[in-house]
Amino acid sequence: MSGRIRRTFELLLCVTAVVGILTGCVSTNSSTTDSSKDMSKTMSNGKIAVPDVSRDTLTLPAASDTKVKDEAIKTPDSSKDKTSEEKDEVIGGSLVNPSKYIPDPGARIKIVLDAGHGGVHSGASSDGINEQDINLRVALYCRNYLVTHYSDVAVYLTRNNDRELDPTLRVDLEERANIAERANADSLISIHFNASEDHDQSGAVVYVSKSDNVHEESALLGEEILKKLEDLGIGNNGIKTRDSNDLMDSNGNPYDYYAINRHCAKRDIPGIIVEHAFMDNADDRCFIDSEEDLIAIAEADALGIAAHYELTLY
Repeated sequence: MSGRIRRTFELLLCVTAVVGILTGCVSTNSSTTDSSKDMSKTMSNGKIAVPDVSRDTLTLPAASDTKVKDEAIKTPDSSKDKTSEEKDEVIGGSLVNPSKYIPDPGARIKIVLDAGHGGVHSGASSDGINEQDINLRVALYCRNYLVTHYSDVAVYLTRNNDRELDPTLRVDLEERANIAERANADSLISIHFNASEDHDQSGAVVYVSKSDNVHEESALLGEEILKKLEDLGIGNNGIKTRDSNDLMDSNGNPYDYYAINRHCAKRDIPGIIVEHAFMDNADDRCFIDSEEDLIAIAEADALGIAAHYELTLY
């Protein structure tokens, strides 16, 4: 082979090798780009799939999905957290950032605040005010007051946004008692506002269980809260029990009418329902017309709780 032909052949081999290398790079880059897109999509979907779990709310997962719930707590959606944090700061106005508050399970007193209704279980409404909304706001304000003023109390919420605990009302109500049991709570205070068919009733009332194991303690707690609400000018209609119309024990005696009272008593937990005022009554309406009014009601609840349990001020 002549020198010219040999050099031409070697040049062709070099060109072929370079083209092969370039082709491989393009193919690799294309694959990397597609893979990056797929990974981005997966991460996005993963973020959307993370459930909204509050650190200050005790959830009750089944044993099989406890790990999933724990992971959700550790990896929340950062955008949702920021929004929730900002909302809580506005609602709370407290010294402790509510979004970062974590109840101490070793606290001397453990309280569960139950914002009644929520989600598909809407509660009463009157002239544009929805009970499920103001129940939640009072619960948040009350929690914030307690944790910023007293050193020996842990406060849990059954919900911290507008949601139901279960679409079925019967299950939803029992779940609230389960939360108190999981927290080893000293009591559950279910926050409500009232309404009447004829719009002619006013004042606050506390419903308690008639069961011997919790009745006295429930009544004493309720009385302290009613005193503080009375200081605001809200009428005091006292402590009441109510019998079920159709649920009877083996001796034919009626159970408690209200599921919160009934389920909490079954778990040896004082569970009380505080009906703060009648939303549809002109005399009571002035106690819920503004954010300042709701804060005052929440602080009255907190002061009543503190008085009953002799909580320690910071």
